[in-house]
Amino acid sequence: MKVNKQIRDLYDEGKPRFDRLALEVSGTLKSKVEERSWFFIARVKELPSFALKLETGRVENPRALEDFYACTIVVPTMKNIEDAERLVLEHFDQVARRPPVDTKTHKSPSEFTFDDLRLYVKRRPQTSGKDEDLTGAVFEVQIKTVLQYAWSIATHDLIYKTDTVSWPKERIAFQVKAMLEHAEIAISEAERISDAHGVAKMDQRTEDVLSIIDRAKRFWQRDALPEDLKRLAENILSLLGMARVQVSELDKLLAQEKARVGLIPRDLSPYAFVLQALAQHTTVRFQEKFERSKRVRLLIHDGMDIPDWMKQPHDRIINIDSVKVAI
Repeated sequence: MKVNKQIRDLYDEGKPRFDRLALEVSGTLKSKVEERSWFFIARVKELPSFALKLETGRVENPRALEDFYACTIVVPTMKNIEDAERLVLEHFDQVARRPPVDTKTHKSPSEFTFDDLRLYVKRRPQTSGKDEDLTGAVFEVQIKTVLQYAWSIATHDLIYKTDTVSWPKERIAFQVKAMLEHAEIAISEAERISDAHGVAKMDQRTEDVLSIIDRAKRFWQRDALPEDLKRLAENILSLLGMARVQVSELDKLLAQEKARVGLIPRDLSPYAFVLQALAQHTTVRFQEKFERSKRVRLLIHDGMDIPDWMKQPHDRIINIDSVKVAI
């Protein structure tokens, strides 16, 4: 693309400054964004894009292009957007916000055009006095959810940077955006939507998992349980299912094992304790049920009080203490 010399000169004049601003902003925000398991993406505008932006006629001061440098913070859901906005404003001063308020929109109900949150912020004076020419430099911060970002990447070339125009392609792109917006709302408002009559249901497996979680919370102290209680409950449910033991019998099983050993061992995980309880409970006939299952695999270690047959080599019993370290 042929770019006018005056525009090239403006670009060459501004780029080194915004390159330095990019490094500084990245140093300030990137680590704070990533420690929250969010994503940080940034860019300095390239010359052709700079020229095209000026030619729109919407840039009042070509030396102060508000998105010469821009970065994007990608968060999991809409509920995280406010936290991300607060993080940005802890370090930079707001110049403008689009949309100005979250409760207003320029779109009609039938439109699904670009409307992600954009903050225009400026660099504050530094007490060190370093790079004083960057003070007051304005840049753009877009805050998107994962779904919004995925859509923008997947459809960007269809809608914006293209050498042709296709009504059907743009139509498809915005149909997808409408579907993703619906999914976004459903994810963010899942707590409330889950009470709706059409989805307020429960299958037996879910009921069993919830019941095991409830029993685990009552039997163990919270610090003895993992954060992922759902996975723990599913693992225990698999053991109970193989042993043909009802979830309602878990309380009795745990109490009997506690009485047998005299305490709840702190060095045994809840899964290991349940497995030990099943293996030691003679009326369960655990060995017989295990051999018959052909599917369930067991994880054991020397810290468990288990029958001798479980300590013998078996293709469906994984003994942590005998696993060789890969070289």
